Amino acid sequence: MKQLPLALQFRPAVSAEDFLVAPCNELAVAWIDRWPDWPAPALSLSGPEGAGKSHLAAVWAGRSGATPARPGLLVDSDALVPPGARLLVDLGNDPLPDAAAEEAWFHFLNLLRERRGQALIVSRLPTARWPVRLPDLASRLAALPHVDIGPPDDALLSALLVKHLADQGAAVDPGVIAYLLPRVGRSFAAVAALARDLNAAALAVQKPITIALARRVLNDPDGSDGLL
Repeated sequence: MKQLPLALQFRPAVSAEDFLVAPCNELAVAWIDRWPDWPAPALSLSGPEGAGKSHLAAVWAGRSGATPARPGLLVDSDALVPPGARLLVDLGNDPLPDAAAEEAWFHFLNLLRERRGQALIVSRLPTARWPVRLPDLASRLAALPHVDIGPPDDALLSALLVKHLADQGAAVDPGVIAYLLPRVGRSFAAVAALARDLNAAALAVQKPITIALARRVLNDPDGSDGLL
C-alpha cells in the first residue's frame, strides 16, 4: 500500500563547507572570500533560482555579522544604515524595487558610502539591469561590482542531486545518479524539483530510491500510475 508522505521541512546544509564550488560559481565564491576588501560599499550577486545565491549570502552573513535589510518607501533609511553597518539585502525571487521605492534605494546606497557600511545585494537580475527610472539610482547601481552565477555543468548537477537528497535525509546509489543525469533539466531549479519528487516517491512506498523508482518518477511525476 502506498503511504502518504508527510510534508516535513528539511533544513538544507548552508555552511561554507557545504557549498559546492564549480566553474559556474567559483568567481562568486572568490568575491565572498575577498570580503571585506570590496572596491565599493555594496556587491551585487545574481543568478537563477536555486543557484545557491542565498547559501553564499548566508555564508557571508555568518562571516561579517550582517543583518537582514530591505530598503523601501516605509523604511527609515537612517535607522537602517548605522555607521559601519553590515547588511544583507536578499531579494530572492521577490519583485525588484518598484518606482515608489527608488528614492529609498538611492538614499540607502548613499548612506552606505557615507557611513562606511557594506552590503551584499542578492537578486535574480544584476543590479545594473534593474528597470529603474531614477537616473541617479541607475548610475549608483551600475557602478556596483557584480558577480553572476552561471548555469551548472554535469559535474555540479550530479553533486547537487546528491546534496538535495542528502538534505532531505535520502541516500542514493551512484548508479541512480548516473541514470538521472542525462534526463534531468539543465537548471538548478529542475534538479531541486526532481530531488523533491524522488524523495516523496520513496517515502510513499517506503523503499530506497532505485533506477526503477526514478524511471517512474520521470515518466509520471505526479504519481498517477502508482508507485509499487
